[in-house]
Amino acid sequence: VKRRIDDLAPGGGFVFAPVHNIQPDVPPRNLMAMWATLQNYGTY
Repeated sequence: VKRRIDDLAPGGGFVFAPVHNIQPDVPPRNLMAMWATLQNYGTY
């Protein structure tokens, strides 16, 4: 998540979102880690 923010956010206009939906076999802890990373690094 941080890598994508670092790559895509410079210059503005980046909207973070999962590709289309969250697959049922994704562990909830992965979703929480994604959200925490977005909160820590996703503001510009």
